[in-house]
Amino acid sequence: MRKTLLFISMLLFSAFNMVGQTERDTTTTTKIRVYSPNNSIASNSDSYKWVVKTDVLAFLTGEFALVGEYRISKKFSVEGSAGVTYPFINNGFSLFGEEESYSSDAKSALGSAFRGTIKYYPSSDYDAIEGWSFGIQIYNKVTNQEYDYSSAFTTNNYTDKKVKTGASLIISKQLFQDSNIAFEYFIGIGMANTSREYYQYVDYYTEGSTIEKVTTEKVTPNFQLGFKIGFGN
Repeated sequence: MRKTLLFISMLLFSAFNMVGQTERDTTTTTKIRVYSPNNSIASNSDSYKWVVKTDVLAFLTGEFALVGEYRISKKFSVEGSAGVTYPFINNGFSLFGEEESYSSDAKSALGSAFRGTIKYYPSSDYDAIEGWSFGIQIYNKVTNQEYDYSSAFTTNNYTDKKVKTGASLIISKQLFQDSNIAFEYFIGIGMANTSREYYQYVDYYTEGSTIEKVTTEKVTPNFQLGFKIGFGN
């Protein structure tokens, strides 16, 4: 009987000792790692927040602008640009020089261009300012040309001024390289109001000849196509 009680006591002691050892090993070796959203690759802390760029295709139309874009929330950004214009193409001004005694020489002059856009990035894979986006843009673009109109009676400088204002829907895609270089291509569709002021030579025959200012205004569809290159972080 004593041998039996001793055996049972030793067995219980061994069992309790094993359980206690197992619990100590579990508490000392098992670790639980909790991941927070800030550690995610697509989190706000790891996404690009701003980019500075320029539209190289706009150079062909005589617009040279510096563009900046900044992320204001996970899916929205604002973009603004300011620059100068220097038209390479004549505005179609050919009313001077209707008589051999009059002459005019056209030359390009500096103007201005301002654009503002708010963009929405719908992709679940990227935060703004990466991936596809849809935006609404408003803009104002002024192009100028100067004409030196001279005759035997007068010598004055005149300006042919064209102002285009409007709004467009912009669809674009922006990508970043490992070196933080950004590429964006876009198309825009909208409406524009174009006003123009220029001067023309008028001969009234009975009252003599004079130079008068002409003002025109029209609303037309406006299409944009661009490719931007820049740097972001």
